[in-house]
Amino acid sequence: MNISQIEITNVKGIGSKSFQLDLNPNKPSILVAPNGFGKSSFALAFDRLKRDKIELGDKEYFNKSTANRPELKITLSNGTELIADDNQNTISDIFDVVVIKNQTEPKSVVQTIPGRPPFARTSLDIVTTTLVQTIPPKVDFAYHSATLKANFGTNGNKILTNISSLFSSGRFFYTIENKIDFSRFDLKSFKKLIEPAIEQINNREGTGNQLKTWIEDNLLNEIKAHDEFSKFASIIQSFGFEVLNDDVDYYLTAWQLITVRNEMGADFKKACKYLYFLDKKQHYTETIANYNPVKDRFDIKPKAEGNSLVVNWPKAHEISNGQRDILTFMAMLLKTRNSFKKKDCILVIDEIFDYMDDANLITFQYYISTFIEEMKGQKRRIFPILLTHLDPLFFNHFCFNDNKIKVCYIKDIKVKSNQNILNIIYNREDETIKDTVDAHYFHFHPNSGEIDITEEFKALKLNPDWGMPEKFFKKIFREVRRYLFDDETFDPLAICFGVRNRIEQLVYDKIPDDENKRKFIEENNGTKNKLHFAQNIGVQIPETYFLLGIIYNTSLHLSQGQDISKPLGLKLENGTIKQMIMNLWN
Repeated sequence: MNISQIEITNVKGIGSKSFQLDLNPNKPSILVAPNGFGKSSFALAFDRLKRDKIELGDKEYFNKSTANRPELKITLSNGTELIADDNQNTISDIFDVVVIKNQTEPKSVVQTIPGRPPFARTSLDIVTTTLVQTIPPKVDFAYHSATLKANFGTNGNKILTNISSLFSSGRFFYTIENKIDFSRFDLKSFKKLIEPAIEQINNREGTGNQLKTWIEDNLLNEIKAHDEFSKFASIIQSFGFEVLNDDVDYYLTAWQLITVRNEMGADFKKACKYLYFLDKKQHYTETIANYNPVKDRFDIKPKAEGNSLVVNWPKAHEISNGQRDILTFMAMLLKTRNSFKKKDCILVIDEIFDYMDDANLITFQYYISTFIEEMKGQKRRIFPILLTHLDPLFFNHFCFNDNKIKVCYIKDIKVKSNQNILNIIYNREDETIKDTVDAHYFHFHPNSGEIDITEEFKALKLNPDWGMPEKFFKKIFREVRRYLFDDETFDPLAICFGVRNRIEQLVYDKIPDDENKRKFIEENNGTKNKLHFAQNIGVQIPETYFLLGIIYNTSLHLSQGQDISKPLGLKLENGTIKQMIMNLWN
């Protein structure tokens, strides 16, 4: 089951938008759009989902008008439509939804100074993170080794192990609570098996080791025939507790735990819940401590406040944006684990990672990947949706396995790639044209008017009209004019070719001597290297030429079928970049 489409109506900056996405479960989906597009409005639509409707604040309606009623619609690949509006929320029938976003908020405190009117002092605070809303009541396990040994009988002190240490393992108790059917031990069939066995053990004489050997030789096979009791012993063995050594220990420990559970009644489950809470608290504490980049200045850890477990953060100005974002993200992800109960879940992450350095961004990606693997291990499906203006194709610190992510460019732009240009890119490594196209098509060359590889283009089924570079660039520069002056669909790859060629020609024309012109053309690969060469020999180069590297440095080494037109087009839509390109021809 995929999410094929998301439609949002009347939520903050989005009046009505439909996003064709085809999101895969257990695979990060990175939704890329420029600043100002409405990514935060997208996240807000999910964040305002309540159990039975979508509920916006007064200033969160489109155009701040409450007459514009909100709606969020999700269409699944099987055709199912899930809708949340003022009166319903069928999304919650299928999905648990959590949104992780920037956790800072402005705070204003009114201060007064004698002789002056009151004034407001503002600060930027990081919102307290509540990891556990309600801490369960503290209930201890009623385990007393001496009492159990006495209750067992004459030989209890010889063969029963003190298992106090087991009662600190939340993972163990969670396992037995979920995998063992304790009601089986209340049946007569079990009592008829275990009670005579205990009586026989107590009638024996000998040391503890002698008694255990006798039990193994005479009773254990019959006891093992009880499948639930045997299953219980196997689980105990699988945890490798140091105080337990053999099969007899495992079965006697199972008996002790059954007895404790029976004697505690309803308090046993309460004690388990409190133990699980202690385990979570320890896990939260260790995780935050391990990845706390400001541990030398701030002791950040979960603390009980009232009846909740919370994390209080330093003031926002006391740590960097990146440090703040990785810390609050990890805390929110820990909280999310508790929030997800259903088989299918949606996690929306709104641009919180845009200020992280490379190392923290790797940490961010590690936690997302680990979370996905945990969900898969539980046979559940999670749809992680990451909203960002950082394009993974252009930023090396996005290190997700390319086969395990999906990148969606959610802003509609008027671009269309020219297949004939793509075909030249796909075939640029062919030995019959490689050197020529590298020198005369992908870069400026003063002698391009002398080149004619029409036959080679025909052999490779490329556009034969472009077998002469001059004709190719006539098409390229027509496309540049369309991009600059017409409000029409344009080809971003043609603009990339055009910008490269134009900048290199402008710089070449500034080089005063023939030898350095030759070196510029023949001895320097790549536009950036050519510019640095020219600069080193004294040519004055406008800063714009370097800044436009965001366009001309786009890799034009593409595999068959690849097309980077949309991400490149998003950059070319920027008004400042468009003006910078226009200046190349002015």
